[in-house]
Amino acid sequence: MNQKSNRIYTRLSWDEWYQLAKKYYEANKTLKIPTKYQTEGGFLLGRWIERQRAAYRQKGTYRIDARKIYLLNQIGMIWTLEIRTEWDTWYNCCKSYHKENGNLDIPRNIIYQQLPLGEWISYQRKRYWQNKMDSRQRLKLEELGISWKLRNRRGWMEWYQDAKLYYETYGNLNVPLDYVTKDGFRLGCWINSQRERQRGTRFCLLENDKEEKLNQIGMLWGLRGMRYKEHDVYEIS
Repeated sequence: MNQKSNRIYTRLSWDEWYQLAKKYYEANKTLKIPTKYQTEGGFLLGRWIERQRAAYRQKGTYRIDARKIYLLNQIGMIWTLEIRTEWDTWYNCCKSYHKENGNLDIPRNIIYQQLPLGEWISYQRKRYWQNKMDSRQRLKLEELGISWKLRNRRGWMEWYQDAKLYYETYGNLNVPLDYVTKDGFRLGCWINSQRERQRGTRFCLLENDKEEKLNQIGMLWGLRGMRYKEHDVYEIS
């Protein structure tokens, strides 16, 4: 890379690079950008995308925070191009996770042994439902107890991580009641249920440690909204 290109590569802020990536995605409907790709202005967007993937895998000195991961997910970021290869390497990682935790209920954002294992498990489920997984791979994962159908019941900390991402992205927890995450979870309703638990108007009070965790990310306790209906299927924990 020549000196001119190097100057172009280093002088943009992360948000400026992100806008270039967003423009590429809107034009091409993908972020599978060749490593050597440059924008019309000469910016090395392909290399920048590669750097974000490396940071996501916690390789090198560069780090990527939850806000940046969230924003890139909104424009179809593909974190692991090698996800279609070396299947047995990923499977061995799953075996280690299963040995430590007794299950493969891995949240999508989990990094394990420096690999985005949650993303890989999500991709395997997609392959399963598209009938693109061979029987050998299916049986090996089923031996570890994988659930092909995602459950709607979630733990409190999974909801909290969604709330934390919202706070890091928008700077507050003033979540609209009808707000739904990219993965289809009704975060606005969950936030409202925490307020009701804190006020004692739900079936169980909110524990002090959970209240403190929400305080740390700017929880607004005084707001009120609609209560959950009887038929809501999400676990309120």
